[in-house]
Amino acid sequence: MADRLAPALLLGAGGWLGAALLAQLLSSGGFSKVGAWATRALRSSHHSVLGVDIESLGDAWVGGTGFIVLERSGLTGARDAVFGAPQVEDLVRMAQQLHAAGLRRLVVVLPHLPGSLPDALRYGFVDGTEQALSMLGFEQLLLVRSSRDALALPEGTPWIERFAAAWWSQLRWMLPGEEKPLRSVALARVVVQAACLMKEFTRSVVVLPQALASQAAHAPEGAERHLRAALTIPA
Repeated sequence: MADRLAPALLLGAGGWLGAALLAQLLSSGGFSKVGAWATRALRSSHHSVLGVDIESLGDAWVGGTGFIVLERSGLTGARDAVFGAPQVEDLVRMAQQLHAAGLRRLVVVLPHLPGSLPDALRYGFVDGTEQALSMLGFEQLLLVRSSRDALALPEGTPWIERFAAAWWSQLRWMLPGEEKPLRSVALARVVVQAACLMKEFTRSVVVLPQALASQAAHAPEGAERHLRAALTIPA
């Protein structure tokens, strides 16, 4: 299973979710090496991570899986300043850079307010950016929908989004459990397990909505078995 030993490259290793995903990639044993987009030299505490400049990737990541994470709750401190933080407007450009560097698969974790997506959009493209990602030529694309805590928006969030967050926060007690934000560690575990199964997907583009991610995280039989069924992967 050569694919299992392909490299993983993470853009967005800062914040609670980024840190959890980086730790999960390192501990999963599913990748030959793990890199993270860094804006400065990594400290000794990051000795297992390869710092990467996405403007000069070279051929070190050919055949690998790229991960782009839009942080759900902003950066958490000095540790996160080391890592680059992807923004929505950068998604397509960054994905193009990963594809040009020879990465075969792409995982994008996209936050949204709990319960804010209509059923018709939970399994399809929400906007033109997601559609553009699907047309870049990756062998597989996995879009992970992730509920963000309505009370923990990143600094600098536009007032209209803060207003919407305040509104949704008043209704959070009415949300079904599967629509409530998962803890970062639980979500990271599901994302990495799904990524390791990507080569078995029967579709080139897969959307993993918040509800299915939550069900996988809490499945008594384990997330992998649940993801296989949910993503139509042969047993």
